[in-house]
Amino acid sequence: MTITEFLEARIAEDEARASSGWARLGDSRWETTEYGQDFLTPSAVLAECAAKRALLDIDFQTSALFDNHRALAAIYKDHPDYQQEWAK
Repeated sequence: MTITEFLEARIAEDEARASSGWARLGDSRWETTEYGQDFLTPSAVLAECAAKRALLDIDFQTSALFDNHRALAAIYKDHPDYQQEWAK
């Protein structure tokens, strides 16, 4: 699995979960919380997904753009498909 494929899959998972409404998205970043605590709305999650997709659409021929992909992948470092060689 390439880093781009990994990111596309994680973004699709976040989009699917956010599209179902207020959702626990399965990791510590997106938890439904008790009354009075902060949480992200589904629209905020979808906006983040759109921003991540825009970054993925940039052709990464330079090492700086690959570093951007690695930084995005680090968000999902606890996912079982995350590869340690993507870490800086």
